Amino acid sequence: MGARLPAVLRGAVWDPAARGALVLALVALAAAAVAAFFAWHGRPVRIDTAASGATARVTAGTGASTGGTTRADPPSTEASVPGGMSQSPSPAAEVVVDVAGLVREPGVVRLPAGARVVDAIERAGGVLPGTDTTGLALARQLVDGEQILVDGKPGPAPAGPAAEAGTGDAGGGSGGGAGTAAGPVHLNTATAEQLDTLPGIGPVLAERIVRYRDENGPFASPEQLAEVPGVGDRRLAELLPLIAL
Repeated sequence: MGARLPAVLRGAVWDPAARGALVLALVALAAAAVAAFFAWHGRPVRIDTAASGATARVTAGTGASTGGTTRADPPSTEASVPGGMSQSPSPAAEVVVDVAGLVREPGVVRLPAGARVVDAIERAGGVLPGTDTTGLALARQLVDGEQILVDGKPGPAPAGPAAEAGTGDAGGGSGGGAGTAAGPVHLNTATAEQLDTLPGIGPVLAERIVRYRDENGPFASPEQLAEVPGVGDRRLAELLPLIAL
């Protein structure tokens, strides 16, 4: 074999120790290159999201690295509602009354607050042909829960001297006939005793009228007397010629 080598290499001996050192050097160089690669690519990267204000921290790595971690703060979704805003619209005020008697469609009807007796009768289809409505206070404002009875009876005739005298005799009490014959009873100034002189008004209803006046203020019209519990349309029609404000 020595005869086949060049003259310069003949007698040269390969040192095993030198070969091992070279291999170790190459391995160390490769390890350093790998470590530098992962050190560069594994550094933290901060990403700012302008739209939502969230911050994400991403760590990339493979093999010996600790893996990726993502942390993000979601944007706030709280919404404030103005304190004065109503959640649901309130229903419109209305009155419910019972229309009975000589009407085309008797029954319970609903009307806007402030409606009159004539409105309730029209809602019930109107009166039957030939029905007399002079005994009803058609312009009176409705009270929630009341009954409108259309009985067709005519209203009382205007009170004359004979009627006043008869009313005074029917009163039967001291001063009752004189008070009615002397003139109308004024609703806004009359006492319970004076109201008691009116036909169909007893002591209990007279006290109720005075209490209604104290709680709600003076009567705006004689027809408002029908709003006092116990005074219906028929009784009001009898009292209208005998009362005033």
